[in-house]
Amino acid sequence: MLFILDAELSDPPSSRTCFRDVTLYASVFGGFDVLVECTPDQLDFYWVWLKQGGAMDFVSQLVRFGEESGYTVRKDFGGDLNLERLNESTINTVVSAIRKSNRWELI
Repeated sequence: MLFILDAELSDPPSSRTCFRDVTLYASVFGGFDVLVECTPDQLDFYWVWLKQGGAMDFVSQLVRFGEESGYTVRKDFGGDLNLERLNESTINTVVSAIRKSNRWELI
């Protein structure tokens, strides 16, 4: 199953560290293939941004919006879970959503 994160959730005021933690939980504990979605003109920018911050360790690939379907976490609207920002105060919401997917194997 695919877990798709909006790349904008790695931009300030969101936390790139929390973004990486979510990809770790989804990949390792949730058993998801993690994709990051953005607009075509931002693919290179986000690849460098996430790579420099160590946030690509558990990301399978970057894709264009709407290119793949799966469980989506998006900024503002249009996802299965919508967040204004991803930081220390919202990370538990995302981890809970991963756990509720019934794919959490190591509890």
